[in-house]
Amino acid sequence: MISYNLQLALRSLKQRVQLTILMVLAISIGIGLLITVQTMAYQNEKMPLAHKADSIYFIQADNRDLGADPIVRQPRMIYLTHRDAKNLMAGDTPATAHTTVWKTDIILNSLDQNIRPVQSRTAVTNHSFFSMFDVPFLYGSAWDKESDNNGAPVIVLTKESNELLFGGENSVGKQVRVNELSVTVVGVLNDWDLGRRFYDESYSTARHDMAFISDTFAINNSIMRNERLNCLPQDSAKRGFYRTNDVQGLINSECSFVRLWAQIDSTSKAADYEGYLEQYILTQKDLGRFPREMNNYVTSLYTMVTLANELRGGRNPLKYIAPLFFFVCLLNAIGLLLAKFMRKSNEVSLRRALGASKGTLMGQYLLEVMIIGFMGGILGCVFAYLGLQGMMRVNVYQSDYSVTVDSLRHAFAMDWIMIGKAFCIAIGSTIVVGLYPIWRIINIAPASQLKSQ
Repeated sequence: MISYNLQLALRSLKQRVQLTILMVLAISIGIGLLITVQTMAYQNEKMPLAHKADSIYFIQADNRDLGADPIVRQPRMIYLTHRDAKNLMAGDTPATAHTTVWKTDIILNSLDQNIRPVQSRTAVTNHSFFSMFDVPFLYGSAWDKESDNNGAPVIVLTKESNELLFGGENSVGKQVRVNELSVTVVGVLNDWDLGRRFYDESYSTARHDMAFISDTFAINNSIMRNERLNCLPQDSAKRGFYRTNDVQGLINSECSFVRLWAQIDSTSKAADYEGYLEQYILTQKDLGRFPREMNNYVTSLYTMVTLANELRGGRNPLKYIAPLFFFVCLLNAIGLLLAKFMRKSNEVSLRRALGASKGTLMGQYLLEVMIIGFMGGILGCVFAYLGLQGMMRVNVYQSDYSVTVDSLRHAFAMDWIMIGKAFCIAIGSTIVVGLYPIWRIINIAPASQLKSQ
């Protein structure tokens, strides 16, 4: 019976090819735009490090002056001062590991005079960063704890920077210059499918860091702090000076620029960490610091990404335009299906008079509609792919070509989940819009049509 209905459906589709093409185009264009937008949102909202997002926590405390505006949401809270981050790491905490992150721009230069220097976005951190965030290595490994303690001149390169400086070969043990300082390469990262760069709270899918150096080395050598410094009024005038000079003055100041991450293995220990943080703040209050009412955050990575998605979710107008456009396409499909099926009224009346049931006719026409939806899904995936490629290149253009297509490719990639979703939406929506035209045609009284013949 299914094969017979399939033959009838295919024959019907061939009878009025123009209408079939128009219906497939109406469905596929709507699907193309919808899946383009949903794929970008899907890739953008993926949870980084999903397997441990509930065990990595971001630590914040409010050390601003009394006149500052209140902060009631975690994304608005400032970072920590350098000394607070170091003090919290040194204490007896419930965390199994800590890492700090702040950003700088350096000039990476190979000893080979034929290699051009590279301006590098660089993360300043410690050795725990790489194990806490499951960073994959192509060559070598991270520096060790001793290198953190003594500020050893070591560096970890990314695969991209290693390609630029060493042609992609194993560079572990080789020397590069960071500005005017000679450092040793101890590791080279492999492709890191992080999705969005959460560890610096940028949640960016582009402009990846090209190198990693230790905090102690950067502080000892006064590497520039390319960060927004949140300072108390007495230090505000020195913010620009603190970026490039007087690193000791910065460390002793009340300027916040260091992100502190902690790995905490359970929610109960996270609560213990909150108590530890409160106790630390109380001891600092006794020293005349932290003048405001206590306002601390120990926030899991899962919660942070969820909040970031909520804050960014309403900024893309295509998120609302695409479903509306798809709805318009479906309305057009209803009109085309009505035109197609109502031309079959004589044929349907004759079959009804010869004994065909409504259920049999509905099954045949639903199968025909499903085939239209399937074809719309195939063409819709093609349009979605083209749309994603176009949006990727628009992003490259908007960045003034400071990012590459390769660095954005993962954020505009269709996977099997989105392809399957495209087919489900195409077939499901086509069935829904086809119900009314099918109901109309199978409920026409046979006698009224047969008399007119």
